[in-house]
Amino acid sequence: MFSEYSTLVDQLKADDSQFLKLFNEHELLDKEIQKKERQPSSEFTSELKQLKKRKLELKEQLFDILKEQPAYKH
Repeated sequence: MFSEYSTLVDQLKADDSQFLKLFNEHELLDKEIQKKERQPSSEFTSELKQLKKRKLELKEQLFDILKEQPAYKH
């Protein structure tokens, strides 16, 4: 995620506790989604949609924080 900004992401993870919290939650959701996608059951469909929606929300929040940084270059 945000590989082109890896240095800035690493810096924010070290310096910004809110960014780190959001980043860690995003990573956990990503792993949970991957795990559920490997399960052949359709009972997780609604839950999976919710997880993906939350993951996208987190990604947007993280990107908003990135864009606020002086080192951010579009």
